[in-house]
Amino acid sequence: MTMQCRRFAGRVALVTGSGRGIGKNIARAFAQAGATLAVCDIDEERGKQACDELKAVGYDAGFFPVDLGQKGAPRALLESVVAGLGRIDVIVNNARAGQRLAFEDETEDNWDLAMAVNLKSVFFLAQAAIPLMPAGGAIINISSVSARLVSRESASYQASKAGLLQLTRYLAKVAGPRGVRVNAVLPGFIVQDEHRARYEQNDNARYRELAGQLHPLGAPGRADDVANAAIFLASVEAAFITGQAFVVDGGLTIQDQSALLMSYAME
Repeated sequence: MTMQCRRFAGRVALVTGSGRGIGKNIARAFAQAGATLAVCDIDEERGKQACDELKAVGYDAGFFPVDLGQKGAPRALLESVVAGLGRIDVIVNNARAGQRLAFEDETEDNWDLAMAVNLKSVFFLAQAAIPLMPAGGAIINISSVSARLVSRESASYQASKAGLLQLTRYLAKVAGPRGVRVNAVLPGFIVQDEHRARYEQNDNARYRELAGQLHPLGAPGRADDVANAAIFLASVEAAFITGQAFVVDGGLTIQDQSALLMSYAME
């Protein structure tokens, strides 16, 4: 994390799904920038550990367990955070749920879980929070380039992340008169918990080479790249930005991938 100034001192940031992965990096970034952190995760052991790690190095943080797939959970979470930490200034909706299943393997239960956590909970957390947030508050929704690019895998994931973009625009319209901004971050290929072993193993040089060629910047991203984007969108530097989809993908989505295919064909 490169932004070490305490620009969020005195403010409270709630990050869902912050027990590990990108969410954990986002939580740490806001803590480094001076915010008091509400670490939220369905996994109590993992969430407590993430919270304890922040407190061990002097940051202010509290852990709030939550299952965002349950009815009423977003509002209850918001009420607990405000009661425990006194206010709410920033919300980062990072939590996601549901397996990434192929078309023929998708189930109604998986679909309902993905929609409940990835999309529905975002609306109801905002519904509860926006009336309590001060002018200058910010909501950042972590979507994905999968909201714009289609693969055969996981219709529920792609549909929920695409829906999140429209919900971001809707919430920006509703929250704007209160001085609260709402934006989305669309990460591309980010090397994190679920990808790191595959990407970094010694016998997978060809995989790393391909990943590099897919990105004009020469490599996939890291979790801190997403955290930096969230910090920017919550900051005063982004005071006139709302309702936008902020792509963090190293250029993955700007190029014609068929050119890469042709380069292989010509080898």
